[in-house]
Amino acid sequence: MKPSEAFALDTWLSYYPDGMTYQEIIDAMTDLGKALRLVNIDVWEIVEDCDYSQIAELIETTRTHFEQTARLAIDETGYKKALQELLEYTGGWDLTNKEHPIYKARMVLEKEQTI
Repeated sequence: MKPSEAFALDTWLSYYPDGMTYQEIIDAMTDLGKALRLVNIDVWEIVEDCDYSQIAELIETTRTHFEQTARLAIDETGYKKALQELLEYTGGWDLTNKEHPIYKARMVLEKEQTI
């Protein structure tokens, strides 16, 4: 389970089985037939009056927000700063030389980040 998924589940659920994946929990909460039979997923008191599909929507929104915020924080503090320092160190961009540190740094930035 990704950190963003665990954070979102822990925000709205006080207990869920360790063996279930994030998607299995969301699917169980949004499938009306399964949601009525859920006995091993507990929600926090603040959302106990909501139905499972509403809570699943809150969980999804929380996960998305966590991922977006983490990406912004990583982009702003880590990668951009490192790239700027590398740019200053090497003296400029070289977009054609695949061995150039700037080219390699750009490839790292373009990789999909799992948060």
